[in-house]
Amino acid sequence: MKLRYYQRDAIDSLHHWFATRPAEDHALIALPTAAGKTIIFSHFIKEVLAKDPTARFLVMAHRKELVEQAETKLKMVWPEAPVGVLAAGMKRYEIDSQILVASRDTLASPKRLDAVGSFDYMIIDEAHNVPPSSHTRYKKIITTLSDRKPMNVMGCTATPYRMGQGYIYGNRKDHFFKDLSYSVSIPDLIRSGFLCRLSAYAVNEHAIIDAGSVGLKFKNGDFKERELEKIAMVDTTIIEVVNDWIDNAYTKGRTATVFFCVSVLHAEKMTQCLKTYGIMAECVTGETPKEKREDVLEKFNNGSIHAICNVGVLTEGWDAPRADCIALLRPTQSVGLFVQMCGRGMRLHEDKDNCLLLDYGENVARHGCLDEVQPDQSAPAKYHPKICSSCKAINLPAAKKCIECDQVFEGAKKFEELETRKEKEAAKRTKAERQAVLSDEREKAKPRYKPVTDIYATVTKSHNGSEYCQVIFTVKNEFFPKKMPLMFGHPTAHNMAVRKWKKIAEKWGSPNQPWMAAELINSGAFENIAEIVLQKQGKYENVIGIRTKNNEEILL
Repeated sequence: MKLRYYQRDAIDSLHHWFATRPAEDHALIALPTAAGKTIIFSHFIKEVLAKDPTARFLVMAHRKELVEQAETKLKMVWPEAPVGVLAAGMKRYEIDSQILVASRDTLASPKRLDAVGSFDYMIIDEAHNVPPSSHTRYKKIITTLSDRKPMNVMGCTATPYRMGQGYIYGNRKDHFFKDLSYSVSIPDLIRSGFLCRLSAYAVNEHAIIDAGSVGLKFKNGDFKERELEKIAMVDTTIIEVVNDWIDNAYTKGRTATVFFCVSVLHAEKMTQCLKTYGIMAECVTGETPKEKREDVLEKFNNGSIHAICNVGVLTEGWDAPRADCIALLRPTQSVGLFVQMCGRGMRLHEDKDNCLLLDYGENVARHGCLDEVQPDQSAPAKYHPKICSSCKAINLPAAKKCIECDQVFEGAKKFEELETRKEKEAAKRTKAERQAVLSDEREKAKPRYKPVTDIYATVTKSHNGSEYCQVIFTVKNEFFPKKMPLMFGHPTAHNMAVRKWKKIAEKWGSPNQPWMAAELINSGAFENIAEIVLQKQGKYENVIGIRTKNNEEILL
C-alpha cells in the first residue's frame, strides 16, 4: 500500500520522537477523520518490528468497533502480522500476541491486566477519550504497565481536546500527552484531494432545534439529553426538519444521509417520520443488536438505505464513504463531538463531489468554522460569530467583511480596491442562504442573473419513483437548460412547491398534482419571468430566485 505524503511524514515524526524523547513524554498525532490514522500506526508497527523483532505492541481502544477496525487495518497493511485480540465482546482472549489489540474495558480487569505481561509500545486509538483524572481505567492500565516496564506511548485522534479540559497535550499536570508529534489540517487534505469537501447552507428557521433560547441545563458541560429531547421531539419540528431535508438534499440527488439525533426516542421518531414520507430509512443506536446494526450499515453502504438516524454510535470508528449529507439534529457544547459528527461525511467516494452539512442544531454558529474551532479550557464553548445580514453566512468574530458576499460589516474599513461598485451592489442584493463550514477554499457563490428565452414544464419521475413537475428554463448564451423541480403531490415537499408557486404565479391558482402544474406553466403561468437567479449550492447550480418583467426580484 502506497502511503500518502502526510502519512509518511507522520510515521517519520514518530520514529524521531521516540528516538530523541524520554519514555514519559507521550506523543500525540492529530489528523482529521478519514485521514487514515489506523493505516499510520499499522505501518509504524511494521517498521519498528522490522528493526527490532522482539518489540511488543499494545493497541488499545475503548469500543469493540475500533478494536475490529485496528485488527483489520493491521492485517491489510501486513497480512502476516503477529496480531491478536483481547476483547470480551468478541470472545477473544489472545493475550500472548506480539501485537495485542485490546478493548480498554476488558484489559482493565485486574486478572487480565496481570496476565498480558509487558509492552515496549502502547498506541491509544481515539486518544481524546483519555481523561485528566488519575482514577480511570485508562490511567490504571497505563500506570500498571509503565511500572512493569517503561513504554513508548502515542495517541491518535481527530480531536485533540476534551470538554472542560481544553487541549489534551501540553505542560499542565492534567496533560497526559506532552505535545503533538504531527498534525495536518482539514483544508490541506481537501486541497490535496484526500478529503471530501463539506458545504453548509442555512436551514429553515422553523426546523432549528434551538437549545439556546430555552435555557437548557447542562450535565458534564453539555446540554442534558432529556431536556434536548423535549424540544427535538416536537412533531412540528420533526416535520419541518424532514421537509427541509427533502427539499435541500433528497430531491437534489443526495441519497446517503446520516442524521445525528439527541436520544434513542428521537432517532426512532425521526426514522418513523422519514418512512412515513416514503424514505428508505433505518435507525441505529447503542441498543441495536449487532446483526441488525451490521445489516443496516451494509445496506446504507450499498445504497439500499437512503438515511440512517443514529445517536452516539456513528461518531467514531465508522467508515461511510457514500455519506453525502450530514444532518446535525443534536445541539452540543462539545467541540470534539461537533468535529466528529461532521467528519463522517468527509471520506472520498466516486459518487459524490462534496458532502452537504445541514446544521439544525446551530453548531456551526456555536463553535465556528470546522477547521478553526478552539476548545474552551474550563467551560462550555462560547462563540459569537458575525452573521451576514445579506447572505446569512457565518463569519469569525473579528471579520471585517463577509467571507461569502464581501459585504462590509458596520464599523469596519471599506475595501473599495478589492471589488467594483457593481459587484458590491450585486452582493448586497443576494439572498442566498449559504453558510461556511470551512475557513478556506471557499468558493464565492455569488448569484448569476440569466435572461430566459423559453420556459416549459414536463412531468418526470425521481429516483424513488415519485412523479414531479420539472420546470425547464432555456437560458441565453448557455447550451444546457436550467431546471427547477416542483414536487406537487409529494407528502412533504408539496408544501415547498406551493410556496414557490404562490411567489411566481399566485393568480393562476395553486395546482395539487405535477401534471396540473405542468399544464399551467405550458399555458403561460410563468410567462412573467424575465431572468432566473442561479447559485451553486454544493455540486449543483440551483434556481434560487427570479426577476420579473416588472424588474421585481423574488427569492424562492
